[in-house]
Amino acid sequence: MKASATHWAARRHSSGGYGAFLLVQLYVGVLLGVLVTGTSTHALFDMAAEADLPRWALFLAWIVFTAGTLLAFAIPPRWFLPLLLLVYLTVGVQSACTKLVGEAGGTFLAAAVLAAAATLIARGTGRPPRLILLLPGFFTLTVGSLGMRGLTTLAGGYVIQGFDDLLKLVTVVTALAVGLVVGGALTSAPRR
Repeated sequence: MKASATHWAARRHSSGGYGAFLLVQLYVGVLLGVLVTGTSTHALFDMAAEADLPRWALFLAWIVFTAGTLLAFAIPPRWFLPLLLLVYLTVGVQSACTKLVGEAGGTFLAAAVLAAAATLIARGTGRPPRLILLLPGFFTLTVGSLGMRGLTTLAGGYVIQGFDDLLKLVTVVTALAVGLVVGGALTSAPRR
């Protein structure tokens, strides 16, 4: 028992270290790109781009995203439809709630709804496992780009904006994690 606990603790620590290493590697790559091209670091500042895709294209993009998730995680094709429905549910809840309660609140509520729906759908025999049902919806809510954007903005000389992005990253990731736990807890069957 002790050996397996040590194994999982080491594995969890190494995956966190690996993620941090990848983020630093991306950051150094951006800085090297700036150095090689002679670009000013002020050009790295994040600017809002205008939306140039019609809504129907975004709607179809989630179908491609879900199909890609099936391929990436070797999920049986028969589970495509429930996964797609959960992706649309997650995106819809997040979009509506973000307008009402902000980014962290919208992410929390979307994660709670995703976890609750996945828990309910997974009940019974012959249904997809809860973890598989959570995967595509979870990836629609993750904000890995915020960390990279924060580091890049810092490198561009905009210290306050860079730290603001990194703080948003921590806040949204926390909201996502707590929402998944709350949604799962609200719909889990009581133990006998």
